[in-house]
Amino acid sequence: MIGLSTAWRSGEVKDAKELLSQLEGIGIKGIELDYRISEKTFREILPSLKKSFSILSIHNFFPIPEILNEGSGDAFLLSSPDEEERGRAVKYTKKTIEITQGLGAKAVILHLGKVETDPETERLFLLYNRGKISSFSGRRTIHRIKRERGNKKKRYLDAVLFSLSELNKFALRRGVLLGIENRVYSHEIPDFSEIELILEKFKGGAVRYWHDVGHAAVQENLGLLSHKGLLENYSPYLVGVHFHGVRGYEDHLAPGPDEIDYELIKRHLKPQTIKVMEPHPKVSKEKLKEGLAFLQKMGIE
Repeated sequence: MIGLSTAWRSGEVKDAKELLSQLEGIGIKGIELDYRISEKTFREILPSLKKSFSILSIHNFFPIPEILNEGSGDAFLLSSPDEEERGRAVKYTKKTIEITQGLGAKAVILHLGKVETDPETERLFLLYNRGKISSFSGRRTIHRIKRERGNKKKRYLDAVLFSLSELNKFALRRGVLLGIENRVYSHEIPDFSEIELILEKFKGGAVRYWHDVGHAAVQENLGLLSHKGLLENYSPYLVGVHFHGVRGYEDHLAPGPDEIDYELIKRHLKPQTIKVMEPHPKVSKEKLKEGLAFLQKMGIE
């Protein structure tokens, strides 16, 4: 079953009935609930939601925490060295886990935070636009970004591991899996090697790998990592996949014959892998339906 993230419309449609109607109009049966949905909207759509869809997964932090006006997967950082902020991140992640258990969904997707360093994103975009990511200047920039990140990461990674230690135990008791998502910017956690470190540390627990094909493609296009390498190394831990299309460093488009090797991804999917399309509101209903048909034609169902 291919599901759809509510991220497609939740940022723009706040009326509960209208949101549900638009989701139903795509013709899918599986849903991922995302962090842009308020407590009020969630309670209003819940009875109809459970009748119309299977809830496959939930993206932290869900629903929007009551102390915020709008939601974000990075509203609080599990990587924060500040104990008060890290504590809030753990608290509201636990709430998401409890809701996930109550709805019978399988997994919570986590953003783990970031290293406080300059990702030089605009510089990387400029190099990409000029076709110079692989040039001497591009390689030098990428080396500098990775070196500075590596020099500063310890305190942030330590905070992530401390947060996950508590959340792993909490999720295990509730039968919920935690999908650590590969991210799109160079300063975000985890990078390629940190995924391995985290998965090994919590092996046998609730922590798994959540593969975002768009994020992986963008990072590959910017010379930061290998999309193929991510899948070949971490697919044994794979719990779920976010599908969306990419052009250069623009992601969250409708899936289609773009820059992503869908045959590569398909080889690493298992019958139990959660599969969710995660387009953003810029994608029309028609393009989204075409994207769904494309994935099905590729044998991803």
